[in-house]
Amino acid sequence: MRHLTLLALGALAACQILPRTVPPLATARIVSDFETYTIRRVGLLPPTGAGFTVGQAESMQAAFFAEFSASTNYEIVRLDPRDLEAIPRMEPYRLGLYKSRTILAISRRYHLDALLISSVTDLQTHPPQRLGVQVDLVSAETGQTLWSSSIQLDAAQERVRRSIETWARAHQGDVSDNTWEITLLSPLRFARFAAFQMASLI
Repeated sequence: MRHLTLLALGALAACQILPRTVPPLATARIVSDFETYTIRRVGLLPPTGAGFTVGQAESMQAAFFAEFSASTNYEIVRLDPRDLEAIPRMEPYRLGLYKSRTILAISRRYHLDALLISSVTDLQTHPPQRLGVQVDLVSAETGQTLWSSSIQLDAAQERVRRSIETWARAHQGDVSDNTWEITLLSPLRFARFAAFQMASLI
């Protein structure tokens, strides 16, 4: 009986060690006059970057759609490559700027107040997974970046693993003490964790 009591106390102590909130790993910047912009309808573009397939891009966009829809009051409109035909492609991370004509063309076509544009800067989908992403919220009216967030995840790092464990237990309904590690193996869940981290800062 004493042995069982010690086991129970040990399990309780282990639970208390875990943070109550998910440790933040993303960073964000916001313009000083953000509140002066009226943003209701936001277009979510497919992620850009090298080294991933169309299927991976679709999965990542789905992850960002789910998390930004849950964390903001915006109506998120998911745009796929067919929606962007005849519109010049944007590669902000590589070029360092947004083309105003492209922003206006997309915004007018779909009646958007802003665009969420993500750039994948690092990607490794086999264990240990890595994911680097930058997301910008760009005004359809001015073409200015109103909010920007970035994250660099490496599943080999202890602080990343602990943050993922806390998030998985709190936000993934099918996760238990023995199954939270699936997030370390699933590119979709790994992307959702990254999206959750950034969406929490907007």
